Amino acid sequence: MNTQPPAASITRPLQAPLALGPLATALQPENFQARLIDSMSAALRVRERTQRPPCLLRAPTGSGKTFMLGQVLQRVGEDQDVLWLWFVPFVTLVAQTLDALLHSAAGLHPVPLAQGRNQEVGAGTVLISTVQAVARAQWRRQGWDADGDDDVRTLAALLARARAQGLAIGLVVDEAHIALDRTTEFGQFAHWLQADYLLMATATPKDQRLTDFVVHAGYGAQQHFSVGRDDVVRAKLNKQYIEAVVYSLGGSMASVTDVRRTVLRQAWARSQAIARELAQRQIACTPLLLVQVANGAGTVEEAARELMQHCAVPPEAIGQHSADAPDPVLMAAIANDTRKQVLIFKQSAGTGFDAPRAFVLASTKSVNDADFALQFMGRVMRVDRTVRAAFAGQEGITPELNTAYVYLANAEAQAGYEAAVQATSSVKTQLEGQTEKLMQRRTVNGAVVYTNQPSDQPPLTYSFGLPTTDKDGRALATGHAVQDNGPQAPLFAHTAPAQSGELPPDLWGGLPLDVLLPVAGTASRRNQAPRTLDEVRQTLAQHRLRLFERKRGSAVPTLGDSLKAEEKPGFVALSAISRQVAQELPLPESLQRHALQAALNRMTQKELHRELTTGTAYAQDIAVVTDRRALAREALAALQQLPHAEEEDYRLIVQVLTERLRPALATALAELGEGSPAAAQAASQLTDAERLWLLRDAAHWVLRVSAQELREAIFAAIATQARLVDAQPLPDAMLCPEEVLLEPSAKNIYGVLPPCTEDWPDVEGLLFMDARQWWKDQTLTLEDGPSLRLARYDGAVQINSLERDFARALDSAEFVLWWHRNPDKKPWAVRVVRAEHSHYFYPDFVVCVVHAPGAAPMQRLLETKQDTKDAARKAQRWPAVYGRVLFLTPDGQRLRWVQDDGSLGDTVKLPDMQGVYEQLASTAPVQ
Repeated sequence: MNTQPPAASITRPLQAPLALGPLATALQPENFQARLIDSMSAALRVRERTQRPPCLLRAPTGSGKTFMLGQVLQRVGEDQDVLWLWFVPFVTLVAQTLDALLHSAAGLHPVPLAQGRNQEVGAGTVLISTVQAVARAQWRRQGWDADGDDDVRTLAALLARARAQGLAIGLVVDEAHIALDRTTEFGQFAHWLQADYLLMATATPKDQRLTDFVVHAGYGAQQHFSVGRDDVVRAKLNKQYIEAVVYSLGGSMASVTDVRRTVLRQAWARSQAIARELAQRQIACTPLLLVQVANGAGTVEEAARELMQHCAVPPEAIGQHSADAPDPVLMAAIANDTRKQVLIFKQSAGTGFDAPRAFVLASTKSVNDADFALQFMGRVMRVDRTVRAAFAGQEGITPELNTAYVYLANAEAQAGYEAAVQATSSVKTQLEGQTEKLMQRRTVNGAVVYTNQPSDQPPLTYSFGLPTTDKDGRALATGHAVQDNGPQAPLFAHTAPAQSGELPPDLWGGLPLDVLLPVAGTASRRNQAPRTLDEVRQTLAQHRLRLFERKRGSAVPTLGDSLKAEEKPGFVALSAISRQVAQELPLPESLQRHALQAALNRMTQKELHRELTTGTAYAQDIAVVTDRRALAREALAALQQLPHAEEEDYRLIVQVLTERLRPALATALAELGEGSPAAAQAASQLTDAERLWLLRDAAHWVLRVSAQELREAIFAAIATQARLVDAQPLPDAMLCPEEVLLEPSAKNIYGVLPPCTEDWPDVEGLLFMDARQWWKDQTLTLEDGPSLRLARYDGAVQINSLERDFARALDSAEFVLWWHRNPDKKPWAVRVVRAEHSHYFYPDFVVCVVHAPGAAPMQRLLETKQDTKDAARKAQRWPAVYGRVLFLTPDGQRLRWVQDDGSLGDTVKLPDMQGVYEQLASTAPVQ
């Protein structure tokens, strides 16, 4: 590298060096720390640069990585003057690293890079910065000599000046698994730097990004030094247990539980329990509850209000970091202020601060990334000095004080924390150092990857990188790329479209073989509309349509031109109905109890605890906090589904339910008071407005649970106001294609059985295009008589095989005078207002029967139904003119009656209709 200063050198005298902090105090390293310091120092204190390995320290969060690296830097500095550049991934770690080096490494001179780059640097200077500060594409394109002026020294000028002074360059990368990546700008900066010493520290095991970086930095091997978490726990630097807490919410509570408030309440209760344990053991430590909230305006203040209002946390005990950008000084001040019992911070500020007195982390924001989860978890894994001192000389710390608790509002976030724990726990102790040879391998698809394999033999030199070409001289690629040479040409050339009206040729220039050529000189023409009944018959016959006329007169007693049908009332006075259904809505004791438990935040759900290092788990029932807003939203959604209801009806229903629940609230408060004097006092101090809030919450619970019952009750009330009207006139004749052979019927009003869907699934498909103008329901005006109403045997009128068997049995039954296949949703059909639904009900058959010898004939309604539950709902009401609707359902090769409750009744074996006759007679209305 060129050691001469660049042309754009600094001409103005630089300001004096920064004043250093207080002298570092002597810290006694733990046994594993001392051995790691010795091993790493020995590896780096080799005078020959090519024999100096890149060193990677793998150690859990809280194990003292910064302390160990600082000691190594001091020892290396005893042999050679070195300017160190120390990079961290987060801005909060800059101040933390600076403070740690000032207090533990007296031989170093740490200073932020932004200030130190303009100072006179010397041996032992440590310039600390984030990776983002130098990872800039614009600087890279200009050789990191782009941001200088008379007052600011560029990085290129800084390094050139240092090397001119005989200083070696050392590069330290903390949290290397996050910071180092050869594809990033910082990775390219590190490669450009060509440091004489390279140290990396990480809390995770092997990482592909680290291996790739070392390869592209020009090294063929590295040495890793590691300490397992068990050694750190034995040294009482890390808590032994890490317990994640999530919530399993039942279906009815999942959408109305305020998990965020529940997490805050449970985490605060745990922190207070730890405080009592510390006080009982006379340990002078005030536990700090860490609360991580989402980024955005007001999230920190909202969490503080929740803690003050619902957990009775004193305002002066809450520390808040409300800025989106992290403030390391503020975070450290709050963490070290023993008057603070809670520290609330945003996700963006949750890394890079020490809080050893923190035992509990409450996370209201999902963190699925294992790297970030490890950072957040590191805030509660450390052990406070007072706790270490209290258990000095003992085998271990009591589990109550040796557990880090992570309360998660999002259960899915547990995966990120569990992955972080597994990663840090998989690090095995290797205090003496282990050489890892870097190897080049190919995947099946040809991509090149680099791996690191432990080796007992150190390389001849660490500076020999891996080859960049294969044995055939081809350049190696780090990924597999597929070249795209443009779109594939079509198999056959595109032929220009033929002129309008011409048929497109096939591949050989001819016409497609399956296309009919039009007959020359012919053109379709529409016949004139028929004017008489005979002309109608002739026209339909020409289009291969058959006509089946409706029977009239004595052959079909009681049958006029129209059947009777029900119609919903045009105007509904719903206020009276709303009051009635709210007053009559069943409120069993269990429903009232659950509603009031939800209002009083007493609903119990499962709190799931999982110790992440051992995998042991247990569950306990806890009272969760109800989300009043979500409960109100769901209640409103239920009210909005009520037919014809408006906002005034909503208020009326809630008001009636509130009054009905008032006695139950008084009983519930009294029961709470019996178990706790504090609860009794709180209940006695409730204002009328607060009691009304509780009652409304309980009413909202009832509404969301009983929405279907309310809806059905309103439909039933509306159905009582249904009007009996004449349906539109029945068709005078039914149409059917000639190809469909219809079975004659002695008692069907059109003389035939409708087409069976199993035999004729597509009746309309049998018609030619010019015949389809007649295949529709229509009314024709004739000159020789009244208008003619035509209808077709379409899907609404067709029957299935079960209905066909039943229709044949109707033909043979002596008590049946005539029957009619009642179609679905046709304007001339019999329809019944349902008592539990907004839709009409169209029974399958209208049957004219004689209930007893000599009795007057009467029209009855029968339905063949597959769904017995739907049959039970439809059977709730019927028009008086027809009597009770009877339901039959298939049961294998037979039919069975459906009871009013949906259960199955007696068997009907066709063609024997005696059971049908008896059922009709027993349900005949009194005339």
